[in-house]
Amino acid sequence: MTITGAQQTLGEQLSFRPGVTVEHRDDGTTRLYRDRRGISLGQLDPAIAPVPGLLAAGPCTEDELTERVLAAGAELRLLNLHLLLQRLRDGGWLDRTLTWHGEPVLTVRPISPRPAPAPAGPGGEPAVPVRLSRFAILRADAGGWLMESPLAHVQLLFKDLGILTTSLSPPRNPMTDVLVEYGFAVTGEEDFAHQMWAPHELWFHARSRAGRHDLPYGGTYWAKEIADPPPVTRPPRGTVAIDLRRPDLAALRRDDPTLTAVLEDRRSIREHDDDTPLSVDQLGEFLFRTARVRGVMREPRNELSNRPYPSGGACYELEIYPVVRNVAGLAPGMYHYDPAGHTLETVPAADQAALMALSELARAASLMTSPPQVTLVFAARAGRVMWKYQSMAYALILKHVGVLYQVMYSVATAMGLAACGLGGGDSDAFAAAAGLGYLDETSVGEFILGTVRSNNNGLPA
Repeated sequence: MTITGAQQTLGEQLSFRPGVTVEHRDDGTTRLYRDRRGISLGQLDPAIAPVPGLLAAGPCTEDELTERVLAAGAELRLLNLHLLLQRLRDGGWLDRTLTWHGEPVLTVRPISPRPAPAPAGPGGEPAVPVRLSRFAILRADAGGWLMESPLAHVQLLFKDLGILTTSLSPPRNPMTDVLVEYGFAVTGEEDFAHQMWAPHELWFHARSRAGRHDLPYGGTYWAKEIADPPPVTRPPRGTVAIDLRRPDLAALRRDDPTLTAVLEDRRSIREHDDDTPLSVDQLGEFLFRTARVRGVMREPRNELSNRPYPSGGACYELEIYPVVRNVAGLAPGMYHYDPAGHTLETVPAADQAALMALSELARAASLMTSPPQVTLVFAARAGRVMWKYQSMAYALILKHVGVLYQVMYSVATAMGLAACGLGGGDSDAFAAAAGLGYLDETSVGEFILGTVRSNNNGLPA
């Protein structure tokens, strides 16, 4: 279908978006529900009362609704009709289906209870070309094509992809103005506020927080009917386990630097003293103080634990894999830290080149002249979090990485060790080195640890 003629206008039909149910209560009030949202419309005027049912039955125009009110001899109630429709629009309850010569061509579907921005007019001079926003994505959907953007509070459902093509080509037509109105088509996004966001980063931001989507959100326990939650700690590998030193916590409480001293003295230190490397006892004390399991508790749906750093829902999905290059008393290689038994399990390298790459990548990321004495790779057993949480789960995992960084920085400072959190790593290299599935247990953070040189390049970070 082709839409032409800049002076032509599109028709509009209204209906409740899918999933909305209407409830008429015994007290005379009308309520709407969708998923976990609900709204009371109060006691509607008898002339207006049929409107929710009409909107639930299928698309209808505002003129048709007006005629229904007038047929009831309620001309003075038209203002109430318009106020009701505006309330439903602003609340994100209504689909807006646009028509061309009576044929539906596009549905504007709200994805949040916030109203869409007010139309900004035709979006510039007709001669100014528009293009698709670099944040917009288009995918196949049942019965047509779905367009979304992290900058929009609506989705666009096209019946025919040709409509989109002609709308982005000159001359401009009414559909072009719709795309501009909702931010899917733009004349430019060259300002810094838009340029600083990579599309995938803005998508992640918008979809992992409430407000610009209508996806299930938060601790819904959505997977309880399809899978058991992963165990509170990773099952043993069955390889050699090395017992680690357990420090005297009472002595540490008495003799450790104060919290203020630790926070003020914390630095990212990117040089290690390979002549006096980290010892296995120091590594054991560090892991005990930062990541051990202090206790296990049971809730009705899951087994949880308590550790020195906080974790959303006490899920504790992070696993620590020390990649050892130079530790006194410990052979080089990859290990897995068992936080319950406080041991290191050997992890035979499934790919030796990938294992070496992990240390080299850490060296390059930290701008060191030689690889770190220890690279602590954080891997997420994502199912621990994703079994319970929806939409926000991966964002929560990354928050846990940051929290663990801070705890490790603090403990390393108290112990006089060189520490530095890294900004990124290679999850494929980790999966290859550890012989793990990319989806089941993937790396999400890296932290390097070693001994301090007398003349180090400690920098605030």
